[in-house]
Amino acid sequence: MQRQKKQMILILALLLVFGAAYAGMRWYNKNQSEKEAKEEEAAKIYVTNEKPEEITAFSYQADGETLTFQREGDDWALESDRELKLDQSAVEAIAEKLSALEAEELVEEPQDLAEYGLDAPLNVLTFTTDAGSVTLTVGMQNPVTSQYYLTKSGDDALYLMDSEFLSSFEKSAEELKAAEESTPKEPQETEEE
Repeated sequence: MQRQKKQMILILALLLVFGAAYAGMRWYNKNQSEKEAKEEEAAKIYVTNEKPEEITAFSYQADGETLTFQREGDDWALESDRELKLDQSAVEAIAEKLSALEAEELVEEPQDLAEYGLDAPLNVLTFTTDAGSVTLTVGMQNPVTSQYYLTKSGDDALYLMDSEFLSSFEKSAEELKAAEESTPKEPQETEEE
């Protein structure tokens, strides 16, 4: 009986040790994951980092014209044609993209901006918040890496954006137009004989 009691105590002690080790390993792994996530976030290069709902207006160039969008309450309106019904989710997606632009690389002190096509930009993006307006100038696409060069007003850095970056800001007013809602047709009455 005494021997069984000692074995039971030994088993319970081992279970406690293994349980504590398991809990310690889980805690360590969780902390490592959180630390890695923070390091990854700190390594990101944000050109813009605004809350999308704080953007009150934005503009970009498409098809040779500048499209300017104004927030009116919860909806967006095209400044040049306020009667145009816009696909609100598509316009909001553009505002969200503009609010949190992440660069792939950063050149802190570029020499001659003309080398990057910024003297004849491919596009000029602007957005306005209560804090003021920000202008982003898109230069040429690097033929080797396919990245776009970009500068931000009030910032001396040169950003390199991914090759898909500019596609978000090429939609024409026609492409952002809301789909026409079709009204259901009334069934035709048939004459009974």
